Amino acid sequence: MARIAWYQEKIGAYDQQVWEKSLEQAEFNGIDSKPKRSGHIKTDLIDVDLVRGSTFSKAKPDSPWTALTRKGLVRVLLFPFFFQWWIQVTSRSISTCILVLYLMQVAASVLYMEVPAASASELFGPMCLMLLLGTVHCQIVSTESNRSPSDSPVSSTSPARRRRLGSYSISGGAMDTKVKSHEVERLRTELERPASDTDDTIWEELLQGPDTASTGSSDSEGDGWVRPQGLTLITERVRRYRLTSFLSPQGHLSWLQACHPSRDRVSVIIWEQGECKKADMSVLEISGIILTRVKVVEQGMGYLALGGLFTATLALLPFVFRLAQQLDMKRLSSLSLVELAVMVVGPPNTQIYAFFFITTVERLCLTGLFFFMMCVAERTYKQRLVFAKLFNHITSARKAKKWEIPHFRLKNVQNIKMWLSLRSFLKRRGPQRSVDVIVSSIFLLALSIAFILCTQLLNSHHTFLDSETNWELMVWGSSLILFLLRLATLGSETNCKYSNVSVLLTEQINLYLKMEKKPNKKEMLNIVNNVLKLATKLMKELDTPFRLLGLTVNPLIYNITRVVILSAVSAVVSDLLGFNIRLWKIKP
Repeated sequence: MARIAWYQEKIGAYDQQVWEKSLEQAEFNGIDSKPKRSGHIKTDLIDVDLVRGSTFSKAKPDSPWTALTRKGLVRVLLFPFFFQWWIQVTSRSISTCILVLYLMQVAASVLYMEVPAASASELFGPMCLMLLLGTVHCQIVSTESNRSPSDSPVSSTSPARRRRLGSYSISGGAMDTKVKSHEVERLRTELERPASDTDDTIWEELLQGPDTASTGSSDSEGDGWVRPQGLTLITERVRRYRLTSFLSPQGHLSWLQACHPSRDRVSVIIWEQGECKKADMSVLEISGIILTRVKVVEQGMGYLALGGLFTATLALLPFVFRLAQQLDMKRLSSLSLVELAVMVVGPPNTQIYAFFFITTVERLCLTGLFFFMMCVAERTYKQRLVFAKLFNHITSARKAKKWEIPHFRLKNVQNIKMWLSLRSFLKRRGPQRSVDVIVSSIFLLALSIAFILCTQLLNSHHTFLDSETNWELMVWGSSLILFLLRLATLGSETNCKYSNVSVLLTEQINLYLKMEKKPNKKEMLNIVNNVLKLATKLMKELDTPFRLLGLTVNPLIYNITRVVILSAVSAVVSDLLGFNIRLWKIKP
């Protein structure tokens, strides 16, 4: 990246005029020479991020998704070497179970050549599932490195990091960073924070990509001093660490408390044992009550049972497929259990039975774990919908009493501000990025399965049902589509609840009713009415339709995906029906 930035500045210099060069020189001087005076942020105003919902951001990883995917694959493929890391991000019992599955997978790979009746999907299916689950979990826990340092950072720092830190300090002592010693000490102190990777230096280097090693190798300053490569890496890392520390949940809590102090409250009506009372509450207090009500809402077990049904189907599918291929319905009554077992798994053999036992256990465990993660995503989406419903009930006296949540009207500008703040805060409650990673993996897996099935149908649609792999892919595709439809429905309903302007329109009607009863307050009520109109327009302007995956944000990628998939489906349908159908021309 350093070379790209250097070349960009190099070619940009040929486009500059005299005025632009003088402007850059003025910008280079910076604001250090400018006179300054003390100032403060006006906390009584709002930002556009408050309405958009991005004010309360969640923890994010430092590394891009490509690096996290590479790390996940390495940590799964070399699972025994990263066993301690897996214990840190899961638990000892779970890591031990995964290690057993890993060793069973190795044993199945060895026994595969000795089992002629086994299909490739029985071996590579669990292998791909383990890689997928490990990569997804690695991306979920990737924000652990952004946590704030502990009380004793030096003691929790890994030995490899301490060795690198010592080498940077030695090189810093032999410098010409002109470098002031207190800056080096500051960087050294801020670098000492808990390690998130394994302590072994060899595996740390294996996980690091080639792009990180060359960062800052040719960085230089205008005074002719060449910054050492190691110190450049430290500076960039510290800068990212400071930024993530400011954007951490603790930092946002402090920011929220600063922007909404004790005086920034709203008068609400609450019900205690059916009795109506008044209280002054803040955004945090109201959201805490709503969170309590969300947690007591009973969650259905339907999709968990559906996931168990699909897990059992996928685990037993290879045996049912072999039995259906060899079974003669006319001789069914005369067959013994031993003959049926021979049809299912082959002749009695220790290696054959061991292989099918291992693959069945792996398919049962890994498939069940994948559907368990999908049920977690479904439960999270359902809780988001409950959050949105209760938020809409705040301005309704009857529904607020039913759910025992605070109630207030948008009768003044301060209440409108608190309502917008609460809306933004509730939209960011609960798991966000981690669940999005799970949903993204579901979407991409369903997309890949759909593409493979369409290709198989195009190549050999006459013998399509004679393949065990195709049957397995159809079961996987059906289950993933059902869950995706459920998630899409919940997400769309949640977005409609938060974007519902009927609440604001109802409050405008209430304002007109107050104007009729209290003509002396008409001017003040007109101001509130105008603010409600602006809030309605702002919500319509900033709120975007529900997106199930970030790929749909880019119209180009969305259109390419749509054309490719629909073209494949069109080719299959056209081949089956005998005339051309162009589905990609149908507008969504």
